[in-house]
Amino acid sequence: MKITGTRSYILVEFKDKKVKIEGELTLTPTFYASIGSIENWESPHQDIMLTSEEKRELIADILKYNNPDFKIIFED
Repeated sequence: MKITGTRSYILVEFKDKKVKIEGELTLTPTFYASIGSIENWESPHQDIMLTSEEKRELIADILKYNNPDFKIIFED
């Protein structure tokens, strides 16, 4: 898994695809990710929606990936 991004989104590589998750980076540094923004994969798979199971697995993997220097928190 690879996570990159900006102050307003993170781009997560997950199972050979990428998904863009919107949110907000604070100064702490903590990224508050919007669960509602997780809908479709990024190009070239943009026409494929993530299933509920894929979303749960993605979020669980991201939470395991967290490290002390950068935290990701999911919000509805």
